[in-house]
Amino acid sequence: MAVNLASKFEKKTSEAISAGRKTKLVTNQNWSWDGVNAINVYTLTDPVMGDYNVNGGSARYGSATEVEDTIQTFTLSRDRAWTKTIDKSNYQDSMMVRKPGKYLAQATKNVTIPEIDTYVIQTIVTAGEAAGRDGIVAGAATTATNAYVNFLEINADISDKECPVEGRVALLTPAYVNFIKQSTLLDSSDLSYKDKKSGVMGKIDGVKLVEVPSARMPANTDLVITHPSVTTSPEKLVDYTLHKNPVGVSGDVLEYRHRYDSFVDTNRVNCVGIHKTV
Repeated sequence: MAVNLASKFEKKTSEAISAGRKTKLVTNQNWSWDGVNAINVYTLTDPVMGDYNVNGGSARYGSATEVEDTIQTFTLSRDRAWTKTIDKSNYQDSMMVRKPGKYLAQATKNVTIPEIDTYVIQTIVTAGEAAGRDGIVAGAATTATNAYVNFLEINADISDKECPVEGRVALLTPAYVNFIKQSTLLDSSDLSYKDKKSGVMGKIDGVKLVEVPSARMPANTDLVITHPSVTTSPEKLVDYTLHKNPVGVSGDVLEYRHRYDSFVDTNRVNCVGIHKTV
């Protein structure tokens, strides 16, 4: 005689695990894209200091030249979207676990946030590589012996470029964090509750440390030190629409659209330091 074992259905769903947003602390929202998809950012060129000439007549301060400028154009390029349906029969016959709001929260956590983090970090690293900011220390595998030393050397180089000291943030892979823990104690005594909620796990040399999943870091990159003034990351449009019983569908149609981008200010790229593992 067959033995039929009982099974139990749970109304809760098992969701994929995601680490949450990691790049909020290293970006800014200093510019406005209201009404446009591109903006021009002007930078006025500094003067050249010279000697005052008491015998120079009407040109004692030197020869006057017009204030010049350079322009950076930031054009939004990322226009991302997804759409899903929840048929009424599937909703009814799966214990009503397919809830639109809950699905949106899951998709934001598991898809949107990791994608934005990956894109922002890649943008910073690409700009840093173009400016030679990945060669402060020689590329090599990180170990417990060199992790702390490399960190300090990269941060010192950023300071030497006259970048702001207050507010620097380091993005580190879990492996780099482990090596840091083996080589020195993290100074987290002065971290505020707000810092900890943002994912800051400690400080080294005054730099806040944020652990980032390796999959969100560019290839062969395990440490990025930067400052939020370097990178602007506009999110111009975040649109979620729920259609109830639209034409042709008995049930719900979910539509999501997200316009965002990330831009590195070339005037501040020296405030970036990158460690490469090769």
